Amino acid sequence: MTPWRELPPDRQLALREAWAEEMAKQARTCELSEKVARFAAWLAPQGISFSEEDLPRRKR
Repeated sequence: MTPWRELPPDRQLALREAWAEEMAKQARTCELSEKVARFAAWLAPQGISFSEEDLPRRKR
């Protein structure tokens, strides 16, 4: 599996846009851990791994 952070920015953007279209069809959740799990499950068949470590860090 290819780690998310190793994908080029344009590929990450394309996947996020495709994911947004998919999520528009599904029930929504506010739980971050559930969002991460759903995204990871959606990416897995595409050979891409994703975890909470791949989330952008907030600047302090």
